[in-house]
Amino acid sequence: MIFADPRQSNKGRVFIEDNVMLGSGVHIYVANHCYDSRDKDIIKQGFCIAKDTCIGKGSWIGANSILLPGVTIGKHSVVGAGSVVTKDIPDYCVAVGNPAKVIKKIGENGKY
Repeated sequence: MIFADPRQSNKGRVFIEDNVMLGSGVHIYVANHCYDSRDKDIIKQGFCIAKDTCIGKGSWIGANSILLPGVTIGKHSVVGAGSVVTKDIPDYCVAVGNPAKVIKKIGENGKY
C-alpha cells in the first residue's frame, strides 16, 4: 500500500527508483495524524505536513515492512521483513527490526 498526499503538490511524494523489489504487504506512508493538542480529539486535528519518502535504486523492501513519512532507503539496501523504518537507511546496508536498525554493510565483512 502506498499512501501519498495529492493535496500538497510538492510534498508527500513517493519516489521509487529503478530495480526496486517490494515484498507483499509493504506500506509506504508520507503523512501522519497530528496529535499536538490536548483540547481536541486526534481525529479532529487533521494530518501533519507530508514528507517525501524515497527508495533508492536496486533496494529490496521485505514483506510487511512499514516505511514512515520522510525516510530514504539508500541504494542497494535491504530492509528485513516486518521492519518499521523510522529513520533513513544508508546506501549498501541491511536494516531490520522495529524500529529498523542497520546490522551490516553489504560487501563488507563484519557488522556495521
